[in-house]
Amino acid sequence: MRKLLVLILFLSTSAFADFSAKVINIIDGDTIDVLTYNNKRIRIRLVDIDAPERGQPFVNESKQFLSSLITKKVVLIKEQGQDIYNRMLGTIYYKKQNINELMVLNGYAWAYRYRNKASNKTMIMLETKAKQNHLGLWQEDNPVAPWEFKRRAIK
Repeated sequence: MRKLLVLILFLSTSAFADFSAKVINIIDGDTIDVLTYNNKRIRIRLVDIDAPERGQPFVNESKQFLSSLITKKVVLIKEQGQDIYNRMLGTIYYKKQNINELMVLNGYAWAYRYRNKASNKTMIMLETKAKQNHLGLWQEDNPVAPWEFKRRAIK
């Protein structure tokens, strides 16, 4: 029984893989399409961040900033599961830089929160720094977080 438990724990922690792929499309400030070396197209949602939605200020700037960082580049993806839309969740690295963090640090995305709670404290710290420096979307007087924007649109 113990060997089975160890095997299950090993398989569950090693189910996600790091891999490299070429960025072929920027959907928005937190979603990209990549092409793997075996020509598989994968949609990736950048984990721990939430970029402006269509209809919000800075939606185009967010997409453009992400595009300037990684379009047509080979990036490293650290896979972290899937979301409810079957997109792979991942952290993107280019030349050892964490692209997810750069999006927040430069004010082009918020730290992702679920039910008003962020799971990544580093992202909160980077968001605070961007806000203090009035970078990107923090140039606005009262930027509306994407989850709040979507909630208001439903009403």
